[in-house]
Amino acid sequence: MDKEEFLAALRDNPQAALELGCRIVATAGVDERRHADVPFEIARDADRATVWHAAEAYTEVSDGGAARWMAEGAASLSDPDGIVVDPLTLPISIWEYDEDRWTLDHQDWRIAVGCDDPARAIVALHAARPRLLSVANDGSVQLDIPAGLTGPPGPWYTPNFVGVDEDVPLIWLDCKSGAVFPLMARTVLEIVIEELRAAGITRAELTTPKNQDSRRRFRGSASSG
Repeated sequence: MDKEEFLAALRDNPQAALELGCRIVATAGVDERRHADVPFEIARDADRATVWHAAEAYTEVSDGGAARWMAEGAASLSDPDGIVVDPLTLPISIWEYDEDRWTLDHQDWRIAVGCDDPARAIVALHAARPRLLSVANDGSVQLDIPAGLTGPPGPWYTPNFVGVDEDVPLIWLDCKSGAVFPLMARTVLEIVIEELRAAGITRAELTTPKNQDSRRRFRGSASSG
């Protein structure tokens, strides 16, 4: 089977493409991991939700490739005719530790809402707040975890605190001082969007305020594919 036949076979089986990408990231050396982006892109073209698993795969090996896929994930939740999600919402910040080699730094857990009715947005963010406290690092919602029993040695990590800044308006999460959890980020964004719609907001833009710390760089671009 030549390369084109192999790629065609992956296009016929997007789940196999996703699994191959995850396997490459988990087992390949740092310079070979980027080969995973080809099967990840094939999987994404069939189902945009798979980008979150690409981000998670890179996160598990602390590779800066997670930033690009996190941006694609945020963009995948955007509705151009309704609630728009900027690709660099809940962005992953990365460090270049060697030429074109990047490692994870932190994730910015702030979501600002821009809309014509900030009062409704504030209502929505306060409604989202208790729900976000139950979102775990794997993206699941854990409603029955006793307070103080999350994180090591427990099986899940949930936010330490969630706050609302009504002046912006903005909601923010304290996640181990910026831990990187792409699957948690997906559920967080989905909940915020749900609560905005429940509050009667049909058009809005979700963003994360730009970090002014010039020592850090965000590397991520949302694909139009």
